[in-house]
Amino acid sequence: MNRTSGNPRALFFNEEGTMIPPFRGSGWRGCAINRDRFDHTNMPRELFEAIVHSASSPYLLLARYSPDSEGSERITPEWEAFRAHVFNAENWALEFVLYDPTERWAILADADVTVFGAEPALAAHVDQALSTHALSLARLTDRDFPDLNPMSQPGAPYLLAVSGRWPCDGKI
Repeated sequence: MNRTSGNPRALFFNEEGTMIPPFRGSGWRGCAINRDRFDHTNMPRELFEAIVHSASSPYLLLARYSPDSEGSERITPEWEAFRAHVFNAENWALEFVLYDPTERWAILADADVTVFGAEPALAAHVDQALSTHALSLARLTDRDFPDLNPMSQPGAPYLLAVSGRWPCDGKI
């Protein structure tokens, strides 16, 4: 049985307690970005393209969190197809999870932040793809959440853990 036959949000993301570790997958890392800087896609094109290229995604699955949505919708793994899908008024949702059938990565676009996570080898490939734009997963987080200080900012440990820069020794 496919793991994502249930709730993808609960299957990929830890939202219990301090939310550290942030992901259900062992050793996963990624980035956190300010979703308000982007349109309905909730992310920069460079990140989307780096993910689908690095993962060789055959297709994408999008689980919307809205009253009339059930299951995950299948989308072509291309920016324009994804963008057209989320800009269609019938498909709009404030929150969604985007992933592919390999289940090696996932994006949570919620009301506060967009979080991407991937297994370690894939995250390294995404970093390599982003480097052509002078970006990395850590730089994407730092660009939107600069000067993270765990001593004075309550959310800083979570954001640092998302990007692999905070200890995540706890088991879920």
